[in-house]
Amino acid sequence: MENQEALRNGSISKLLVRYSVSAILAMMVTSLYNTVDRAFIGSMKNVGALAISGLGITMPLFTILGAFCVAIAVGGITNVSIKLGEGNKEEAEKVMGSTVALELVVGIIMVLVGIFFLDKILYAFGASDQTIKYARDYMSIIFAGAWFNLPGFALNSCIRKEGNPKLAARMMITSCILNLILDPIFIFGFDMRIKGATLGTVICQLFIFIWSTYYFTLGKSNLK
Repeated sequence: MENQEALRNGSISKLLVRYSVSAILAMMVTSLYNTVDRAFIGSMKNVGALAISGLGITMPLFTILGAFCVAIAVGGITNVSIKLGEGNKEEAEKVMGSTVALELVVGIIMVLVGIFFLDKILYAFGASDQTIKYARDYMSIIFAGAWFNLPGFALNSCIRKEGNPKLAARMMITSCILNLILDPIFIFGFDMRIKGATLGTVICQLFIFIWSTYYFTLGKSNLK
């Protein structure tokens, strides 16, 4: 309730800075997942160059996946903010539920696309017989995690819009740090190589989904 009161009566300039920083952090962390993966993958012995080439092919797909994620979340969660501003909590909860459900549906479609069409898509984006293995290893796991990555992003955005940008930013920063820890463990410790980098990223995305879900179901959220 204190956060809602601050949104109604707080300084516009302070609120703008507070919420902008949180939103920028969210987008930076989303981009950093791939950057961190590239850094560790590039240091792999013998196959580093080919692996980086394969990973480069996945960038357009990674961007498209992120675009779906952000477009749905921004559109839906902005309506949540509007409804909360009107004092219509019930409608805000309905919009949030619809947004998360739509992200889930799109995420499941992404999973199916990854299962049935991934190789064709990768070849269309420029993969060769030498790089397809690395591109496939990376994107197959990314697509497999889309069903919780997309809803997780929407839920995290809703935490920010509800009036708790610090928590939303804390989730994203913690996730980024976790990715920095998990990547070398999976890549080199368990010798999973490029799959290890992707697994670390997907675990971090799952972490955000679980934490955000907990906040709205058992936590201190005003929305349920």
